[in-house]
Amino acid sequence: MNQYPPPDQPGPYGQSGPYGQPGQYVQPGPQGQYPPQGGGYPPPGGQQYWTESPKGKGMAITALVFGIVGLLTCWTVLLTVIGILCGLVAVVLGVIAMVRARRGAAGGFGMALGGVITGALALIIGVIVGAVVWIFFKDTGGTDLIDCLNKAGNDQSKIQQCQDEFNKRVEDKFSVTLTPAPTR
Repeated sequence: MNQYPPPDQPGPYGQSGPYGQPGQYVQPGPQGQYPPQGGGYPPPGGQQYWTESPKGKGMAITALVFGIVGLLTCWTVLLTVIGILCGLVAVVLGVIAMVRARRGAAGGFGMALGGVITGALALIIGVIVGAVVWIFFKDTGGTDLIDCLNKAGNDQSKIQQCQDEFNKRVEDKFSVTLTPAPTR
């Protein structure tokens, strides 16, 4: 059903047809329908609409990915350093992407903000886990073990003696018995 006035009758605002200026005729499309409001057919006279190209979101996406990887790796003892580094990269890239998005030079402000938040959490959690591990390591005599191993060099008997002393210290401190893994 055609809801627009015919081209020869004025519309509600005095223009002829659905979108034309007074006295201007707008061609109906296929099946006699006029274009929907907002376009659908190019404007008369060969004019083209200018559309802005989509803004780049690459830096915001990268910040978010680094933040997520940082959050996933900051909890584990062996990957804490990776989590901290990923968190740091996420915060830096996220802040840059947020500034660019605010200026209108790039898109993805929400993803950049997510990258900053996840990166900051990864940094905080990674530093806390690292500090706890370092305190535990130092408290159980880990630094003494490293010094002993450095002095032992390549002498296997001295290396074994250093490891035995460290195991004894851990057993005494925590009232546990460290048993070696069974051999086959």
